Amino acid sequence: MRAIRAALAILAGAAALAGLLAMSPAATGATVAPRVPLIARASFDLSAPEFGDRISATITIEIDRRRTRADTLHLSYDLAPLQPVGPPRTIRVARGNVELITVSVPVACISDACLAASGIAQLHLAPAKASIVTTAGVRSVSFAWPSLAVRDRVRTADVSALQPPVQADASPPPPSYRASPATLATILDVVAALLGVSAVGLAAWETVCARRRRRAPEIELVRAIRLARSAQGLGPPERRRALELVARALGRGELQSRATRLAWSEPTPEPAEFELLVAAIERERPV
Repeated sequence: MRAIRAALAILAGAAALAGLLAMSPAATGATVAPRVPLIARASFDLSAPEFGDRISATITIEIDRRRTRADTLHLSYDLAPLQPVGPPRTIRVARGNVELITVSVPVACISDACLAASGIAQLHLAPAKASIVTTAGVRSVSFAWPSLAVRDRVRTADVSALQPPVQADASPPPPSYRASPATLATILDVVAALLGVSAVGLAAWETVCARRRRRAPEIELVRAIRLARSAQGLGPPERRRALELVARALGRGELQSRATRLAWSEPTPEPAEFELLVAAIERERPV
């Protein structure tokens, strides 16, 4: 919207220049100098804007270059209570002995002076002034701005109404959920409790299994020793196999090496040697 209004302001300035140029040429196409060395006018692109609207305040100046020094042009203006909302834009067009200058200032009325109880504030700006050096001395002119009617965007009746006329509702819509938060919280609590019980049960199961694994080698060793003692009255092959089972139950270590040597030593291991081995096992690994 602001870009459109800025474009309209530029077109208005260009149209003002075109209008002044259209008044200058004679029927033969020659440029006719103005009757006076300096002519100035002031205008707005909108005559009845609303509060806060961006409008263009335009000053159009026509000078006779034969009787003036264009570089000495001095322009002064006060746009209060309007406030500039952008830098001024100056356009210069020279055609023969006539030079046209347009100064456009983007402004907006956003102060208390732009508000009125009636809903329309009539603004009357201070006159603008322009001066230039001519062959006869300094030429000064004062020119007035047209009155500007600024309309309120919101009227007192609108504010006092039970249902004010608004363009949009800024309040957030009520939240919606695929699942009720209370139901979801209950489900999550139940799942958390089940997971906690499962974790405790798993920890207890692992503890029992670890104890069983620790006890398994001792149980296997006791059985192997009992079997070896029973085999002492049997032949050499059975004794050797029984001692080999003891060596396997012992696992790695000095006692395992000792049991393996005894199982396959020559001559056949005697019961006394086996008893010495069992005594050593009971000292180091009580079973």
